[in-house]
Amino acid sequence: MNLTTKTFSVRRLLPIALSALIVALAWRFLQHGGVRQLNVADVLRALHEIPLSGAIIGASLAILLYGALALCEAIIAGVVAGPVSPRRAAMGGFLASSIGHVLGLGAVSGGAIRYRLYSAVGMRPLDIGKMILLAAIPYPAGLGILLAASLLIQTEAAAPLLHSTPALVRGIGLALVALHLGYLTLVLRHRGPIHLGRYQVPLPPPRLTAVQYLVGVIEVTCGAGILYVLLPPGTDLPFTVYMGVYVVSILAGLASGLPAGLGVFDVAMVALLPTLHPAQVTAVVIVYRGLLEVGPVLIALTTFAAYEIWWRLPAQRARAAAVEAEQRDQD
Repeated sequence: MNLTTKTFSVRRLLPIALSALIVALAWRFLQHGGVRQLNVADVLRALHEIPLSGAIIGASLAILLYGALALCEAIIAGVVAGPVSPRRAAMGGFLASSIGHVLGLGAVSGGAIRYRLYSAVGMRPLDIGKMILLAAIPYPAGLGILLAASLLIQTEAAAPLLHSTPALVRGIGLALVALHLGYLTLVLRHRGPIHLGRYQVPLPPPRLTAVQYLVGVIEVTCGAGILYVLLPPGTDLPFTVYMGVYVVSILAGLASGLPAGLGVFDVAMVALLPTLHPAQVTAVVIVYRGLLEVGPVLIALTTFAAYEIWWRLPAQRARAAAVEAEQRDQD
């Protein structure tokens, strides 16, 4: 086995090993801490104590979140300048984000949905790839910038919750700021794609970058807000401090590789909110997942099924045949 083959094997095995380690640590925490204080009766009681007003506000935030993602996808479609209409792009953004988040590997599962929707109207695979790449930027941008803000604004309060020192917390926040400033400088000063080995990665134009950051902040803030408004009354936790806890929990879930960070995100929230009973945190996370994930994905699956039925109507099949004929003529 040559060096290249060994390197490729390590790259393939490293994410699997990391996911297994994170899941193992979460399971160890459950065995030695969380489970001993948790039972079904306590969780059910905590669920009944969640106010209806909190659930209504959470549902409104979920609508705002997915609306921002749909609008961002429509703007991206305009930048790519393909045959996809803003309405189709908005639908694609909602379907891809809601279904992709639940299934995991959002760029892959959401990308498959985008390909199905956009190729049907004649968008080239290369342009669909650009749409997928550009649509993937807002979420990590929002996570990074909000985590940096939380760590720098509430350093002293965040350090004990994250089981770290104020110096390390501040250093991580400054490193994140430097990372984002470096990316923004690259976008503003570099023209054309950047070269990463054999690949060329197109950079978004500055105006689209501003939209991506704004949408990313809205997406993460709304997601965090859904859970925050469900916390028990009297919880002494400023939103700026809580934001750091939320983002760290999200990152742990993403690193696990599990769909929607299932189990890992939940355990991280329990571990990072020690002032609340595990049953209260578990109940809040259950409602949070219902508002942010279960409800939207059910709507998305129903919408996608209705679209597939509509697209198979005779008039739409004739339209699809005309698109395929046009593509053959262009080739």
